[in-house]
Amino acid sequence: MIDLTTNGFYASDEAKLTYYETPCPAEPKGVVLIVHGMAEHARRYLEFMDFLYQHHYLAVIHDQRGHGQTGKDSGDPGFFASGNGWARVVSDVKEISGMLKDTYPNLPLFIIGHSMGSVVTRTAVIDYSELYQGAVIIGTTVGISNFMRKAASLIARREIRKKGEKTPSKLLSNLSFSSYNKKFKPNRTEYDWISMSKTNVDAYIQDTLCGFTCSAGFYRDLFYGLDYTTKDANLKKIPHDFPMLFLAGRDDPVGGMGKEVTQITQQLKKVGILDVDLILYPLMRHEILNEDKRDLVYADVLRFLTTHSLSE
Repeated sequence: MIDLTTNGFYASDEAKLTYYETPCPAEPKGVVLIVHGMAEHARRYLEFMDFLYQHHYLAVIHDQRGHGQTGKDSGDPGFFASGNGWARVVSDVKEISGMLKDTYPNLPLFIIGHSMGSVVTRTAVIDYSELYQGAVIIGTTVGISNFMRKAASLIARREIRKKGEKTPSKLLSNLSFSSYNKKFKPNRTEYDWISMSKTNVDAYIQDTLCGFTCSAGFYRDLFYGLDYTTKDANLKKIPHDFPMLFLAGRDDPVGGMGKEVTQITQQLKKVGILDVDLILYPLMRHEILNEDKRDLVYADVLRFLTTHSLSE
C-alpha cells in the first residue's frame, strides 16, 4: 500500500486544512480530488487512493472542516463555519482544485465525492465546472422532501438560537439517520446501514474519528446544500456536455434504495445535461468503496477516468 504525504493548506479565510496525496505516478494520466463524507475522515480512502495511484492517477483528499485532523486542529468537530458554512466548504474544494491545476497544469482534474461529500461535489460542479474534466458522484441523496427540509432547517435554527451553532445536535442526527437501520432488522450494530461488510462496519465503529454527532450549524449548512443542488435553475448552470457518473448501492437507504439517485440523474437529463450515467450495485449499501466487492466499483471509476482522460 502506498504511503500518503500529509500536507497543510491554508484556505482564503486562513483556516488550516489537512490534506493527503499520493506521489505523482510515472506517466500520470490525471489528478483526482476526493471529497469525503459526513462524520468520517480522509484516511479511510487510502486503499482507493492506492488503486488510483497504481493506475497512474495522482489522488488527493482533504479532511473537511469539522472532520479528521482539520476538525481536531480547529477544536470544532462536526462544525463547518459561521455564516454560510456550505459556501465555505465548497470554496475549500474550489481553492484546493485551483492549487492542483496550478501544480499540474497539463493533467486533467477529476472530482469524486461520497455521501455528504457528494453533495459538496455536486455544488462545486454547479459553480465551478470549468475546473474539472468530470465528476463521480457516490452514495448521494436529495436528503428529504422540500417540506421536510424546510422543517428541519427551522429546527436547526431553533437549536442554534438555544444552544449555539457549534453544539452537537442529537435531535437532528436522529431525524436524519434513525430510519436507515430499520431497513436491515434484526440489527447487529447501529451502523449496519453503511455496509454489507461486517469488517467495514466494525472498523467504522472502532474509529474514534468516525460516527460523531454533528452540530446544529452543520445541519443548517447541509440542508442549504441539499436545497441548492436540487433546484433546476442551479443545475442548468452545468455545461450540457459535462461528464458525470453516479454510483450507489441498490440497498443504500441514504439514496432511497436507488430511487433518489435515479431521481437526481433524471432531473439532470431533463434540464439538458447529456453525459450522465448511473450504476446501481445489487447487495451493496452506503459505502460502496468499502464493500467486499468494491473491486467492481473501482473498475467502473477507472473506466470513467480513463475514457475522459483520453478526451482531454
